[in-house]
Amino acid sequence: MKKTKTAGGVIAGEFKRLTGSKMAMISILGLALIPLMYSGMLIGAFWDPYGKLDAMPVAVVNEDKGASLNGEKLTVGGDLVEELKKNGEFKWVFTDEKDAMDGLADHRYSLAFVVPEDFSAKTATLQDAAPQQADVQYYVDDGWNYLTSRIGESAAEKLKTDVGREVTKAYAKATLESVGRAASGFGDAAEGAQKLADGAKDAAGGAKTLHDNLAKLADGTIKLQQGVGKLAGGAASLKSGAGTLASGSAELDGGLKQLAAAQGKLATGASQADSAAGKLAAGAGKLADNSAKLAAGAGQAEKGAAQVADGAGQLAAGLKQYAAAHPDDEALQQLVAASQRVADGATQTQQGAASAAAGAERLAAGQKQLASGAAELHAGTSSLSQGLGQFGAKLGEAESGAARLAGGASKLAAGAGALASGIESAGSGAGTVKSGATQLADGSASLQNGLQKLENGSSELGAKLQDASSEAGSVKSGDGQTEMFADPIAVSEHKLTDVPNYGTGMAPYFLALGLYVGVLMSTVILPLRDAAGKVKNGWTWYASKLLLFAPVVLLQVALAGTVLIYGIGLKVPDVAAFYGISAVIALTYMTIVQFLVSLADTVGRFVAVVLLTLQLAASEGTYPKELLPHWLQTIGEWMPMTHAIEALRLALAGRSASLIGEQLLDLAAFATAFVALTLGLFALRSRKIRPSQTELGALQA
Repeated sequence: MKKTKTAGGVIAGEFKRLTGSKMAMISILGLALIPLMYSGMLIGAFWDPYGKLDAMPVAVVNEDKGASLNGEKLTVGGDLVEELKKNGEFKWVFTDEKDAMDGLADHRYSLAFVVPEDFSAKTATLQDAAPQQADVQYYVDDGWNYLTSRIGESAAEKLKTDVGREVTKAYAKATLESVGRAASGFGDAAEGAQKLADGAKDAAGGAKTLHDNLAKLADGTIKLQQGVGKLAGGAASLKSGAGTLASGSAELDGGLKQLAAAQGKLATGASQADSAAGKLAAGAGKLADNSAKLAAGAGQAEKGAAQVADGAGQLAAGLKQYAAAHPDDEALQQLVAASQRVADGATQTQQGAASAAAGAERLAAGQKQLASGAAELHAGTSSLSQGLGQFGAKLGEAESGAARLAGGASKLAAGAGALASGIESAGSGAGTVKSGATQLADGSASLQNGLQKLENGSSELGAKLQDASSEAGSVKSGDGQTEMFADPIAVSEHKLTDVPNYGTGMAPYFLALGLYVGVLMSTVILPLRDAAGKVKNGWTWYASKLLLFAPVVLLQVALAGTVLIYGIGLKVPDVAAFYGISAVIALTYMTIVQFLVSLADTVGRFVAVVLLTLQLAASEGTYPKELLPHWLQTIGEWMPMTHAIEALRLALAGRSASLIGEQLLDLAAFATAFVALTLGLFALRSRKIRPSQTELGALQA
């Protein structure tokens, strides 16, 4: 009973010291407001700074002179200014560069954006060999306000995105329209390719007919060459026989002249002449028949050669016209050259055949005359042999016939020579015709193969172009497509916790700081080291200080929490839990600071300030711990403010009680440890000191 009375006296003494001094009570009231001033003012000042950017003056200078893109006027700078006029994110001031720089220097403007004169021109260089990036210049004075520069960076990045999106839309529109035009061109090209395939098909058919006819021509020229060879052999024999005939007829003429001069020998000679004349008549008759046949064959050869020459000339002319329409076809050019050589050879053949026909006709005429003369000669020699009486009269006729025979034989020899020469020329021309016809046939086969490939390739080209036209035609080019082209990706934000503004996000940090400062400042006013009466043990001493200190701390918590929630508008899912968590945090701070001050007074407060500094740096109040120096990350988990801030964040986010309880248990561990230390300290001191009356009235003095 006495012990209880002593403990009650100590506690009553503590309150009596405080209530007995008006300054002490005023100080207690001030202490209650310290956490409110720290947390309330900081949170209020930083409540929603980004929501007031529309009051931040930003200069905009547009010097863009515009450009042209695919025939359309491009004024990106002007478009940007128009967009900014509709955008109330900042207090935009549209001015010139001098005013912008002067205003930035004397702090009339927080930021300045300058769109250079070549801005649109550079945005239009996408398809150039060396495209250039358009560059918006922005100016800021870091020395005046560093955070302004960070805001400027964000604004510049957003400006870059908006401008880039508009430029990309212009590119997309031009590109999609080009694809549409390309689709139409592909369709026209496909139709042209199909026509080309049809033409190639027709040409291939014509080439096949040409090849077949040229094969026949080559075969005919072979037969012509063979016939001309035989004709040349016959002409050579004819030439030799005609020469012999001319020589014999000349001798006959001479003999008849001798016979006329020496009629004495006429009987013998007439007999011999009759026999020879009979043979001559028979041979001349056969020769005449053969010459007539030869003349007829030469005439037919001339007609055939004329037809060949005419056909070859027409073929060469036709191929020349076709080659003129296809000047790049080398095989066709070779085919034209070969057809020209065939035409030339056919012309030579025609000329040789004509010469041969003329010679054959002359030979036939001579042979006819020869046959006639031989017949007359035979008749004469017969008459001579029958009657020498008629010899004188008929001898003149024989002499005349012999003379005609000699003349005809001479003509026959000349004609046979011409015939042989003409047939030789015809043989050379026929050889040329054969070679040219063979080359022409080979070339026409190559032409047919090439035209077949052209037909196949044209058909495939037409199909591919049609496919390309269909694919290109399927590309849409409306406003929706250009919007999608310019901005194909959207980012959907999913917040695990919705923090409405900057102040709410910083409230845990500022409130934890305010509660710590409130506890620390309370130690300046509250007497935490001496007892207000006689103490018997450390428990009594500690209880007297706890009951003095704790109500002040809880009052600080109540005032700060109430103003934050109902004054500033902090959204708290569970108000009672928020007050409770704040109380646990403040009481934990109280146990720590109480021990330090009870242990070393002013030095203890200094240590408490150092501890505050470490906690501010290591408690993740502003930046994630991963961004902090490694040594601060290491000590951060051992700082009570780290757990205090985390508990408040979880409470404001409406997270589960178990997660909040983990942080509160860590704080309770700190509190338990420092309560034990303080109890031990007071227990140790209670054995050594006794309170005096001077100490009892220390506060009253």
